[in-house]
Amino acid sequence: MPREWNTSFREPWNPIIKKCLDGVDLHTKIYLETQETFHLNQADLLRTYVSRLKDWIHQTEPEGFHRKTDE
Repeated sequence: MPREWNTSFREPWNPIIKKCLDGVDLHTKIYLETQETFHLNQADLLRTYVSRLKDWIHQTEPEGFHRKTDE
């Protein structure tokens, strides 16, 4: 299934977001295994980064790049 939310503006950020989310998963897994709060904190930092990056993308993306919905 194609990524309907993907645009040429967003394309370069997709691999970065994917790697960050993979990092969240790994830190969460290690935290659950070890209870080391370092990993919980790092997962939280990555989540914050991804959230801020997505906000920036939405705010910066040129008009017309947004996916149109049928209304």
